[in-house]
Amino acid sequence: MAQGTSALRHGKVSELVILVRLVAIAALLALGGGALGALHPAGDSLAVFRVPLTGLLLVTGWALRPRVLAWGAMLLALVGLAWHGGQLYRPDRIPDHAPDLTLYQQNLLMDRQSSIEFLSAISDASADVLTLQEVSAANLSILETLRGDYPHQIHCPLEDWLGEAVLSRHPFVPGSAFCSRRDGLAGAQIMMPDGPVWVVSLHISWPWPHGQAAQLDEILPELKHISGPVVVSGDFNAVSWSYAVKRVGDAVSAKRIGRRFASFNLPIGGMPIGIDHVLSNGFGVAKQQAKLGSDHHGAYAEIWLY
Repeated sequence: MAQGTSALRHGKVSELVILVRLVAIAALLALGGGALGALHPAGDSLAVFRVPLTGLLLVTGWALRPRVLAWGAMLLALVGLAWHGGQLYRPDRIPDHAPDLTLYQQNLLMDRQSSIEFLSAISDASADVLTLQEVSAANLSILETLRGDYPHQIHCPLEDWLGEAVLSRHPFVPGSAFCSRRDGLAGAQIMMPDGPVWVVSLHISWPWPHGQAAQLDEILPELKHISGPVVVSGDFNAVSWSYAVKRVGDAVSAKRIGRRFASFNLPIGGMPIGIDHVLSNGFGVAKQQAKLGSDHHGAYAEIWLY
């Protein structure tokens, strides 16, 4: 009887080890797939979950065989988590002179209920430029309310009800304001005190199986005319290490600025992810702001370009 009980217990342990091993293999494969966004847009969907997948690999990797694979997988996971953690606290590069441009970024949420707190925050921030997304019939009045402080505006609606906008205290270079032929971009070259700066408000859809990659194929060629100092800010619906963010940056020779921060919570499970970014060919800082009636956090950026 004792031998039978021991064998049964041993069998259950073996089954558990096999299950853990399968989970570790799945995590390892998903992490690898998340780095392949350039080959298939599904890679950017997997990339969203890189951090939890890395944590999962760290706690299950011991079950992999051979042991060298187990140790290698856990070491990879540990290094990956340390690197991602470091990105949250890495020091910002801040010159000893005022920034060339300050910017407030916000996805407004198309069916927002109130704008009082948002308008108060905009007044307090007193940024040079605003980049807004999901400008809709429900919140279009925000643009008119802000027109006194931000008289120079370009709004690019999709089918006359939803779109992106750039608002500026400083004048646009005549003839520079543009909308993408397919929804996704609003942009203008702004005459700042130290020189002209292109500012683009971007909103792209969720990655695969949604149409993010196809949307980028259509709208990114419309940025070819941009040269010189540039800022692209918006709701990318993609994490900072995704191929989608790289594609946008490469299109205007820009990179993401500032530390990483969570800007949105996934509808299922509430996992915080960073999908709102500020890119520039200068350098600067970008800090998380409150949601203020939206489902996205805002971002306030200080950018040095000259």
